[in-house]
Amino acid sequence: MNTQLFRLKLLSAPFYHFLIGLLISFLPVSLVNAATPPDLGSSDLIEYNIELEQKLGRAFSTALHTQYDLNYDPDVVAYIRKIGHEMASQIGESRPFRFYVIDNPSINAFAGPNGIIGIHTGLISAAKSEDELAAVIAHEIAHITQNHISRGHETNSKQSSINTFATILAAMLIGMYDSSAVYPTLIAGMSLDIERQLKNSRLHESEADHIGIKFLSQAGYNPHAMGYFFERLAKDSQNNPAQIPEILRSHPVTERRIAESENRAANLPVQQPKRDNNDLILIQLRLKQANQDSNSSLSDNTLTHDETCYKNSLKVPSSNKPFNIQCLQTLVKNNPNRIMYTTQLLHAIVQQELNAPNLMLFANHQADYLMELYPNNTAILMYYTNFLLYQNNDEKAVELLKTHTENQRYTYQAYKKLSEIYAQKQQTAEAYYFLALAQFNIGNLKRTRYLLKQAKKTANTNLKQQISFFKHKNGKLLKDKQIIIP
Repeated sequence: MNTQLFRLKLLSAPFYHFLIGLLISFLPVSLVNAATPPDLGSSDLIEYNIELEQKLGRAFSTALHTQYDLNYDPDVVAYIRKIGHEMASQIGESRPFRFYVIDNPSINAFAGPNGIIGIHTGLISAAKSEDELAAVIAHEIAHITQNHISRGHETNSKQSSINTFATILAAMLIGMYDSSAVYPTLIAGMSLDIERQLKNSRLHESEADHIGIKFLSQAGYNPHAMGYFFERLAKDSQNNPAQIPEILRSHPVTERRIAESENRAANLPVQQPKRDNNDLILIQLRLKQANQDSNSSLSDNTLTHDETCYKNSLKVPSSNKPFNIQCLQTLVKNNPNRIMYTTQLLHAIVQQELNAPNLMLFANHQADYLMELYPNNTAILMYYTNFLLYQNNDEKAVELLKTHTENQRYTYQAYKKLSEIYAQKQQTAEAYYFLALAQFNIGNLKRTRYLLKQAKKTANTNLKQQISFFKHKNGKLLKDKQIIIP
């Protein structure tokens, strides 16, 4: 590997892991368990307790949703979550993993507190196969299962709140911090051993590779994909060391690391490979259309007829160039179980304001079929809801959301949509209530309390009972105040 490039990576890696250690050092002894994680060669590893991790996770989630651009495209997030939760199922233990897509063209991914994992749109665009994308997700999952983010230095006399802690952590992990401003401020008065932090970071990366490759293989993906992806990014960066991808700054690559990854992959038993599909290509086409294509590995010359049809359906139609909806309808007929074809058909009908009776009937039947087949899929739920609203069938749209939302892991978008529907109907109490539920799902307890209070002012008897039940069920959380860490 190019020596100059390697030095650049090592110079950036210490700051990433130093800042994690420094932030963790805010935690007081009273909030830290004496649990001992696996020994990775450092005598000062610590692990915060579950309650504190959950508090930090909620604050971190709130920071993500309120201070950064998340990608809310239902198809994109459903795709990433499908891979993520499928991978997480290989762990053999219950973990509250949550996967989010950051609307950012940089090639990056991160593991945050309490099982939160973020994948940048730039990384999705840069992946050349689903195996590569899954490899990065598996690596980040391994960081969480090995409690890497909760390992740091002994406590310090510095002071921070949970919210401040989470905000700084989010800025650092997403890569939006100004290191020239933040770094000197944070290290003032501190005497931390940078070399030891770098040593720990290398060990953490090696361990995340080792464990992640096992998850990757068990889920039916190519275990060699992890080494291939990081090595390819490193080689591409050699021609332009000034523009090293963020993921290489936070996940330093060495020739030894690549060799160890390959050796680990070669020694794993051969699993039943996943059936090939073009889901990643469809997602990359969506991101490319949304102007997130700076890292796109797609070429129009390599697209199949079906993929070209899908791509054309993503463009905003004009009177001069209307999209041939029959092409997309044929895709759905030939692939009735492919969610992304159906969701795009529903979206295209709404976008083009079509009202052909046979087409509408077909779309309704297909949406009903997929909701029965995939009742917990957020993408079909959200697109079907918008399709029903387009048909002025508000009652069925509300019923659909209420029926399927409570059983979903991610309820933020669905509850926000319910709030919007009730707001348009000028049913203020209901609008406040469902917005409160949306805020609760992303961990924003302060906002949840305020919105519940507003909802109760004009709520009818039935809604007041719902509010009371919700507050009783989640009373401990709602009474929680974000503590100051001394």
